[in-house]
Amino acid sequence: MIEIQELTFKYAGAEKPTLENISLEIEKGGFVGIIGESGAGKTTLCNCINGLIPHHYTGDFYGSVKVDGNDTFEIDTGKLALKVGSVFQDIESQLTGYFVEDEILFGLENFGIPADQIEARITSALETLGISELRHREISSLSGGQKQKVVFAAILALEPEILVLDEPTGELDPASSVQIFYLLKKLNEEKGITIVVAEQKIMLLCEYVKKLIVLENGTCVHYGEIRSTLTHQKEMEEAGINCPRVLTLTGKLEKENLLPQEFKGEGRICLNANEAAEIVKKAIGKDYRVKLENDTLNLSTSDKASLSLSGNDSLPLSGSTGDSLSNDSTSTETVLEFNNVSFAYNETANVRNLNVEIHKGDFTAIIGSNGAGKSTFSKLCNGLLKPSSGNVVVMGENTKKQKVSNLAKHIGFLFQNPDRQICCGTVREEIAFSLKNNNVPAQEIEERVENTIKEFGFNGNVEPFNMSRGQRQRLCLACLIALNPEILILDEPTTGLDYRECMEVMEKIRTLNENGTTVIMVCHDMEVVLDFAKKIIVMNRGEILGEGATRTVLSDKALLQKARLLPPQIAQVAMLLGPAFDGVFTDDELISIIKSL
Repeated sequence: MIEIQELTFKYAGAEKPTLENISLEIEKGGFVGIIGESGAGKTTLCNCINGLIPHHYTGDFYGSVKVDGNDTFEIDTGKLALKVGSVFQDIESQLTGYFVEDEILFGLENFGIPADQIEARITSALETLGISELRHREISSLSGGQKQKVVFAAILALEPEILVLDEPTGELDPASSVQIFYLLKKLNEEKGITIVVAEQKIMLLCEYVKKLIVLENGTCVHYGEIRSTLTHQKEMEEAGINCPRVLTLTGKLEKENLLPQEFKGEGRICLNANEAAEIVKKAIGKDYRVKLENDTLNLSTSDKASLSLSGNDSLPLSGSTGDSLSNDSTSTETVLEFNNVSFAYNETANVRNLNVEIHKGDFTAIIGSNGAGKSTFSKLCNGLLKPSSGNVVVMGENTKKQKVSNLAKHIGFLFQNPDRQICCGTVREEIAFSLKNNNVPAQEIEERVENTIKEFGFNGNVEPFNMSRGQRQRLCLACLIALNPEILILDEPTTGLDYRECMEVMEKIRTLNENGTTVIMVCHDMEVVLDFAKKIIVMNRGEILGEGATRTVLSDKALLQKARLLPPQIAQVAMLLGPAFDGVFTDDELISIIKSL
């Protein structure tokens, strides 16, 4: 279905090719994932398949790309668009309608779909994505994740033979991400649609795709069946790809000589929590289920304390994460308070009856499904939105009585979409902009700008919009760090980042927090939440379902299920293994229990 031969492409004005000598074939009905760190060429490869390169983006194009026998260099882009449906990384650039229904209707009318088919296609697409209730909503009122689903629905309504998706779950909560990939699998298996998906969430790729393309610096370093490709774990990590934690677990089990014989070698590759749990059961022994049923699988109190299995989140852990840090690092001084806060964009309340206290030095994650009210919560924090009822108090000041510019002296805010807060021609000017607005002396501005450029490894003279999405996200964070705010609010700070960028950004945020900055982070990545947040607030349908220490919340199956959230991957394995593994979140903790058994 897709044949690529010796493809090399260099964007106009670029110093070197983004893709170099790519040759591969994707069979009809294939389901292929593309992975690689930021700048590896994933988006460019997608755009070569859907014909945007060379018809929309200009540059030096060598080799050939054929889709269903048609050379993309020669075929009319309109005809190709009917055959190849695309979901872009930048969702905002793909939206044209005012209402959700208009967005889906736009493509159908543009491509001349018969009028008697349109209603059925719109209804089917909305139902398939589970967003029928959004049909008459204004697109501007939707969350980032809801917009992503609308774009996907608009593409599905066209019934393409091939789907090319560039990070289709970037804005989605964990449950919705799984839903999208399950849908892709269903479309692939039942309708024979060929699917190519570039994605940073390797756990999803491992669970659903048949083959994996690994890109590094514009070249294809691996392409093959998912299990055989994952045997090259070391090379993938060197390419900046974070392998699934269950894969790391099985590697450690093998190193500790705990891996059952039948899982050694090629067989040791496991792709999901279910497979990892089966390996652990066999590692413990054939009497595992009997012991579990008889409730004899119990550790001593001292063993549980050392592993933090008792639910006491303040216990220090060796090599642990998240709220293993003592809560003594935060003070009792309240820096942000919500008192019976409600807010409505229209007649329907978006958030209601919110009561929250954030203390100085807290690192709090706000989690929940798409449309839960997380971004609304964050905008209420810094005065971008004013409560319809109730009060938000920041550093002792009621936001209703303060200008956003005054609150900005205390609060740094990172938007979900970095492009909404970039306004200058160069990186250097962008970093200096907010410093000037906050009346920082000229000499100090120069020093802070140069220090920030050096710390993040930027080229100060580059135009921001010539940088990748991940680099623009890092730039916006750098601008906030240069201000050294008392409170830092982050709306999905890891969206669009590869693993290395994600860890770099989060370590910088952790350092700020350790130095006294209060951090409030909206995040869908449960691994990041586990590794960095001390506390969690769970939201659903505009309300707070629960809050508490990170491990306590992520251990509450009923709460997570109600909020349509999934626990981190090793926690999923632990939950499948029974009571003896309650409260386990890392592979080291899991291995310690296996040894004790």
